[in-house]
Amino acid sequence: MREGQVLEAINVAPDSIWGDEDETIVYAQVLGQGKAIIFRFQRSNDSLPESLPSRIVCCYHNLEVPDGTFTFQDRCSMRSALYSTIATVWPHCIKDSTITKPGIVIDILARDIKDPMIPNPSIVVDILPGETQKIVWRAYQEPLFDQYLALLRDIQPSDLVSQGYSLRILDISEVALLEALGGRGCSKRVQVQDSGKQSTLVFKGVDFQTYLQLHDDDDEFARTTVDVWRRSCKLIANMPRHPNIQSPPRYLVSVRDSNQNPVLVGHLSTYFAGGDLGNAIEAANARKSQISLQQKAKWCHQMCLAITHTHRVAHTFHMDIKPGNFVIDDQENLILIDWEQSGAPATTLAPEADGTWDVEEQGTNENGSPKLVYTKYTGPERRNMPEGSGRESFNIWNVFPEWQASCPRAVELAEVFELGRTMWMLLSQTANNFDEIEHPNDVQVIWAGKNDPPSHWVEMVGNCMKIDPNDRPSLDDLVKFWEGEAYSFKPQASSGFEAARFDLCL
Repeated sequence: MREGQVLEAINVAPDSIWGDEDETIVYAQVLGQGKAIIFRFQRSNDSLPESLPSRIVCCYHNLEVPDGTFTFQDRCSMRSALYSTIATVWPHCIKDSTITKPGIVIDILARDIKDPMIPNPSIVVDILPGETQKIVWRAYQEPLFDQYLALLRDIQPSDLVSQGYSLRILDISEVALLEALGGRGCSKRVQVQDSGKQSTLVFKGVDFQTYLQLHDDDDEFARTTVDVWRRSCKLIANMPRHPNIQSPPRYLVSVRDSNQNPVLVGHLSTYFAGGDLGNAIEAANARKSQISLQQKAKWCHQMCLAITHTHRVAHTFHMDIKPGNFVIDDQENLILIDWEQSGAPATTLAPEADGTWDVEEQGTNENGSPKLVYTKYTGPERRNMPEGSGRESFNIWNVFPEWQASCPRAVELAEVFELGRTMWMLLSQTANNFDEIEHPNDVQVIWAGKNDPPSHWVEMVGNCMKIDPNDRPSLDDLVKFWEGEAYSFKPQASSGFEAARFDLCL
């Protein structure tokens, strides 16, 4: 049986599994009946060492145990047992109205079938197949919920929308949670009712699940995540509109504290059923088909338009350019999303932006543009990223905000490189095999096969990935190039290109 299939059989979707910093707890969140429910499996001194929760914790955290009876054979077996447990208790606990209250977690316990000491309040369900223990569940108010709200309590609607503008605030109980969408932070497909109409949207923010995943003694990373969400939401709200850039949030979302005061925890944005560019590439590869050259030219053009607007009009940067951050709308246009500006993917990051270089302008290039001179940083360790971001140099020192203030052309050319890598992934239809990539230099750019794109496309994309940023084309050069290539398909092209060019000129 496939992992999670036991949940899917009862219309429940597995979301995520994670452990705590002390390696004594494993949490799991599932989505069902429009709700997100968190389950806790805890290793404790008063439970049997071979109890189901203890074995799950030992396996997940890879703890040393006396023998195999105290753990599982592998993580796959552990996840199957965890999902089977949740599936067993789900029909019972979903009937309890208290479990949907903010901050409620379902504790999963196990008791020997002969043990008369069953904790209260709790409910015992049938024994799992192959188990000699009764499964006990009880809903409790997680004390960490108050710490979670404390990080968000001071956020006001004016921190998330443009000045003089207001959005309707929905309570989380009004939002039906349908599906986890993956990616950094919390992103879920949801449905809401407004004026009698049902809309499918995307929830982005910092929910309780996210906090529990990030929580540690000082909550530095959790606090940074809240700041990133607030800043990115405001950035989008104030950004001049463009057809290939994500629109501002449509609603704000809150939860209520113990005094029934609303606390803002997220926002709702437009949902694109077409998925993202990475999904489109993988789907084409699964069909063993090629995305048409016309479509590829259109998408390359739209990617360049979005990033050019970002730099020329919005006077900022994106930082996380990759196929997964371009979604596809109903007219098969690309929309650039995810403006956290808090992390760059190793697969597309420009090598000079890996946190080990400084840059300054010295003189001019042959074309009259400022010449950039890069020097290796040799001073004491510096950090502008939170602890826990990662071990690579770019997880410690983020050059993008520094260079944007002191040398914005360096940021532009770094994003030209990211565009080059992203366009190569599209044109060559390479969307996976990146699991082992830890540094941008680890990516092997290969053009091979009978369906190679035109040679001048390959040359332009290759120029974007030149090692010396001074040798890369500008964003204006890229827009002009891909506009011409897209225009060459004019008999089949949509009118969207003209609209996009007009918007850029504004």
